[in-house]
Amino acid sequence: MTRAISVLAASVFGVIAIGVAAPANAQPTVPFKNCTAAKAAGYCDIPTDSPLYTPSQDRDRDGVACEC
Repeated sequence: MTRAISVLAASVFGVIAIGVAAPANAQPTVPFKNCTAAKAAGYCDIPTDSPLYTPSQDRDRDGVACEC
């Protein structure tokens, strides 16, 4: 009986853990390694107010990184 309860509890916690996982479509919160990686993930024209912006990826220093 105790084993059945343990298995049931493990199953319930497994479902809860799956429910709290980050969604698959979560947006990145740190800059990409380079513009190739950003564009591969579908990001370009990243403005300065974005957490994905880095000055090193803004070639012409116009406030837009990884221009399309």
